[in-house]
Amino acid sequence: MGYEDAKNSYLRNQVMSASPNKLIEMLYQGALKSVKIASVSIENDNPKKAHKELVRAQDILMELKGSLNTEIEGNVPANLESLYDFMNEQLIKANINKDQTLLPPVVNILTELLDAWKQITN
Repeated sequence: MGYEDAKNSYLRNQVMSASPNKLIEMLYQGALKSVKIASVSIENDNPKKAHKELVRAQDILMELKGSLNTEIEGNVPANLESLYDFMNEQLIKANINKDQTLLPPVVNILTELLDAWKQITN
């Protein structure tokens, strides 16, 4: 078994054994990582890698959006949906124009959401 196979197996086991709360945390971490890699890739003039990471981050945001519990009273689900939509739009624009200046707000929002999620679930 090669390194990539071992890594994929480990990640698969992590996901399969994670609680729903931990899965959300992992999604935030994954989106954050992909956006940061995309930013560096744009800076290093690697548009293919930037595209791959931006699309990955968009996919994660859509997964997070799809997991929202809209039955909860209050504004939280709607506010989160708006944030996910805003970040997705920023990622699309950044990808089309290979403009890394659109990414810091996404990193900031994802960081704040991740920190808040950790506080809520711990």
